[in-house]
Amino acid sequence: MKRIALIIIALVTSLTVGAQNLDSFRDKLARSQNGASIEVREHGNASAAVASATTQTQRSHVRGYRVGIFYDNSQDARVRAAQAEQLFRANFPSIPVYKDYRNPYFIVAVGNCLTQEEATILWGRVKTLFPKAHITRTDIPIAHLARKID
Repeated sequence: MKRIALIIIALVTSLTVGAQNLDSFRDKLARSQNGASIEVREHGNASAAVASATTQTQRSHVRGYRVGIFYDNSQDARVRAAQAEQLFRANFPSIPVYKDYRNPYFIVAVGNCLTQEEATILWGRVKTLFPKAHITRTDIPIAHLARKID
């Protein structure tokens, strides 16, 4: 529920000011390309949340979680980080991968999870390939969340 509200807020705030109408967004969601019937219901007071978000200064990040699959500072850490990234992409092509260097560590993290439960599910999926995988809290750019639902 919280995730849907955040995604709606992210999408609406990324549109132009003239197109920031929740009703038009709801209509766009309800249109189906294959003839299926879709019913869009507003849970809680989404209109007020969207209005509040558009009047506040635009946030560029939300607090979320990623699953760390690699964290090392050995001499060959750069090469091993690239190998971990390639292995993950080969097995989970639809999940985003983020490689980072924070002196002196090479880090590879995956996913854009808004809740700890979502991160735990992702961790359960990857821990067989990456036994040292761990959940980490991070700031996730809203633009990454908008790409996730495309």
